[in-house]
Amino acid sequence: MRRALVLVTVFAVGACGAEPRNQAPTPPPATTAVTLPATVDGAYNGTDLMFLQMMLAHHEPAAALLELGRSRATRADVRGLAGDLATAQAAETRAVTDWLEAWGKPLTSDAHPDAHAAHGGLPALGDKEIAELGRLGGAEFDTAFLNMLIGHQHGAVELARMEATGGQNPQVKALAARTDETVRAQIQQLLRMVAG
Repeated sequence: MRRALVLVTVFAVGACGAEPRNQAPTPPPATTAVTLPATVDGAYNGTDLMFLQMMLAHHEPAAALLELGRSRATRADVRGLAGDLATAQAAETRAVTDWLEAWGKPLTSDAHPDAHAAHGGLPALGDKEIAELGRLGGAEFDTAFLNMLIGHQHGAVELARMEATGGQNPQVKALAARTDETVRAQIQQLLRMVAG
């Protein structure tokens, strides 16, 4: 069974556009930890349950990735991003864990991994990828970390869209809508950071 460590990335992004090359990069905006209610009201369906379980599984490996970013990145904006994301995700993980426990449901899905292929599948980021990243240093590490985080976060968008089209519970659907919007914005910010 996988242990749920981290959930949804909620990231508020500021102005768009490339930064001038002759200026130091602007630190990314701080992540916003959304306060979620302790319990979820109303009925829920299998899609709501799967979304919450799969988001926990999807972000589980992000804890190690973000810790590497916090401790190994050479750029201050990359270190700050990793720390802010880790804080926001940990808060949301606790809340969503409480939701699942209030429903009397497990934190992990017992469905076969191939059952989730149509909406992004289970996480591809694992110990091997984290270990390979950990062997890098300097600017090479920063670029690889940002690219790995970009790739990983695309899965969160797919899961959020699955919930938007098939979910029933208004609070879970609202979380999915916020996830879709903020993670897409975060990906754009990360792309600008890679280019910078």
